[in-house]
Amino acid sequence: MIALRQFRRGLSAGDYRTLIAALVVTIAALTAVGLFAGRMAGLLNTEANNLLAADAVLTADHPIPPRFAESARAGGLTVAQTLAFPSMAAKGDAAVLTSVKVIEGAYPLRGKLWLAGRDASTVGAPPAGSIWLDPRLADRLKLNVGDTLRLGSKQFSVAALIEREPDGALDFASLQPRLMMNAADLGATGLVGFGSRIKYRLLVAGPPQAVAAWQQQARSALARGERLEDVREARPEVKTALERAETFLRLVTLLAATLSGAAVLLAARRFAARRADAVALYVTLGATRSQIRGILLGELLLLFVFGALAGGLFGWFAQEVLGWAVRDRLPAPLPPGSVWPWLAACGFGFVLLVGVAGPALLRLAATPPVRVLRREATAPHRLWLTLALTGIATAALFVGVAGNATLAAIVGAGIAGALLVAGMLGWLLLRLFGRFAQGFAARIAVRQLTRRRWLAAAQLGALAVGLLGLWLLTVVERDLLSAWERRVPANAPNQFAFNIQPHQAASFDQAFVDAGLAAPTLQPMIRGRWSAQNGKPVDPKRYADDRAQRLAEREFNLSWGETLRADNRLDAGMPLDDAKPGYSVEAGLAKTLGIRLGDTLSFDVAGTRVSAPVVNLRTVDWDSFRVNFFVVGTRALFAEQPASLITSFHLPAARRDVVARWSAQFPNVTFIDVGEVLGEVRRVLELASSALRLVFGFCLAAGLTVLLAALETTAPERRREAAVMRALGASRAQITKVQWIEGAAIGATAGLVAGVAASVSGWLLAREVLELNVPWNWQLPLLSLGTGLLLAALITAWERRQLSRASALRLLRDPG
Repeated sequence: MIALRQFRRGLSAGDYRTLIAALVVTIAALTAVGLFAGRMAGLLNTEANNLLAADAVLTADHPIPPRFAESARAGGLTVAQTLAFPSMAAKGDAAVLTSVKVIEGAYPLRGKLWLAGRDASTVGAPPAGSIWLDPRLADRLKLNVGDTLRLGSKQFSVAALIEREPDGALDFASLQPRLMMNAADLGATGLVGFGSRIKYRLLVAGPPQAVAAWQQQARSALARGERLEDVREARPEVKTALERAETFLRLVTLLAATLSGAAVLLAARRFAARRADAVALYVTLGATRSQIRGILLGELLLLFVFGALAGGLFGWFAQEVLGWAVRDRLPAPLPPGSVWPWLAACGFGFVLLVGVAGPALLRLAATPPVRVLRREATAPHRLWLTLALTGIATAALFVGVAGNATLAAIVGAGIAGALLVAGMLGWLLLRLFGRFAQGFAARIAVRQLTRRRWLAAAQLGALAVGLLGLWLLTVVERDLLSAWERRVPANAPNQFAFNIQPHQAASFDQAFVDAGLAAPTLQPMIRGRWSAQNGKPVDPKRYADDRAQRLAEREFNLSWGETLRADNRLDAGMPLDDAKPGYSVEAGLAKTLGIRLGDTLSFDVAGTRVSAPVVNLRTVDWDSFRVNFFVVGTRALFAEQPASLITSFHLPAARRDVVARWSAQFPNVTFIDVGEVLGEVRRVLELASSALRLVFGFCLAAGLTVLLAALETTAPERRREAAVMRALGASRAQITKVQWIEGAAIGATAGLVAGVAASVSGWLLAREVLELNVPWNWQLPLLSLGTGLLLAALITAWERRQLSRASALRLLRDPG
């Protein structure tokens, strides 16, 4: 009861102002940012699944056992099935090889299927007895809507032309033009029998949790030839975009946590100091130590509950407002959030609050009242406990929020480095000022900073961390996000053309020139199967990972050329030398397959074994949408091998008609439209950008709370020092000058350290985590230095105003 009364009294008197503000902002920021970021990540994944036509897909080279569909339906999921196989479609004597897709159910479950001439997208299969055709197939067979086409033993009526297929761009193996038919007509065609090469797909969609549960259940029951498909694995561009968006959202959440946590640390220390008089009064009135501990800890618990509830409600309301603000830009409603961000925020705030204020309050309870009133409470005997609890809470939050050891390490090292450098630089400046300071104000300022060096170090560190967080947010929003946006320009390639024969290169280029378009860059492409590593035959079964097994089994698209492309970055090794045999391997593939620098790889190319050492490993910018290869050799290896040519290019929407003309001119060349994939990457980028810019305000509020808490922590001590100087006869101008020198020293040091740390951390994040090329921001340290000085000026002006309003006696009696 006493704790409750004390809490009410302190709440009405404003004693908890800074701590409650820090705690509410901490929990609100982490709840809002974490919840909104999680919902946006869910929407991004759902949108990316449009390219898969489902949330999850089970593929097999044999009929899929009914138990998978039954378990999906039992879990409340929607199910559809498709079959795909190559077959000849004929009209009269003309026949064209086509990729047949047989549809059963409400295909597509995600994304949209558009038919020419229809105002709305289509769901389901063509009516029985009719088919839908790719316009390329209609052009080659001279078919119009309403004409008849023969497929196997059955005649079909052409009901519509396919304008856009959601999952068509994911399957580069199906290079033939598409034909869609109803599953009810499959038996009458006579095309399916023993030995038919058919790809069976079970499509599943529903709530994310239910889909995840079904995937886990299905994965444990997979047999030979069955596997679960993932849009990230199917398209490296989408994988890169999704991972980068998630990293950006995690980074902003991490910065919000850092700033908020620093505010709670400072405010909790201030709160413990302000309880000194109350503790002395309890002891004087006969309260035992255990009673005092109960009162203080009860008060602390009530503070936490109030901050947790208020912060949670405010955070939930704020993220709802964010969702409402971007509703017109979202392709679909945001999925529901979970309670976990709020619980994580509460846990983080509780550990920081109890870890800092708890030991200090317990120490007060064990200190004689006279020493408490004289502010002579002994130094903490268990400082290690405070540091350990704070460190554990921070590390747990960093690892949990970051989801990436490198991201957590860079941000954590940036903060730790800023604190360490700020402390060392502050100590060095104090030594220098102490030796060379001249004049009354400078000597007094140095003396006061030296006397309360730990308090000054706390303020310096808090300002440095606060400014570091704000500058890192600026780097993320201005530099890193802009660099990502530049990676997917408006004229990014949206078409691929391959199987171009070397003798067609000149006429292919001329076709572009005749159409008023720039001639594309043609690159050689060679098909080869990986057969050996360091002389040992490749055995796909030795890999535990499903993706590694599939990569080891399949044929690779190889190329040659010694020049490193602009969208490739050398990670290890030396550039290729065309005069010497050698391979350049994409770093992700090398990691998956266990390929190391110097290993000898052998590929079977048209019956010829081609062996060479791995000369370098490189990172590929898959979201550039340019032609790239997992393995590139030298001219000495592949120049004599049979090769076709491949290229990618940007085709404006108004010029899509030229593809049909080029297909007729070069019937052997296959054109693939990846506009849907490119559009999905752009949508991911736009959604991530909108989310980041909206949550920037929360992080800014957290940063300002840190600065306020830092000011509040040291303000009482500085006011008492000013009162002492006034009592001893110092003029108001001299006091102001002393405070300005103190503030300028702390502000400039914190600003410079924060600017340098933000520049270094931002550059490392761009290079090591986000894989973006961002130049060094040399302006930021200077801007941060100026901001630190400006803050010092504002603090000095505020304190001068406080001094002018109170007498020296009142300031000396202020308990802080």
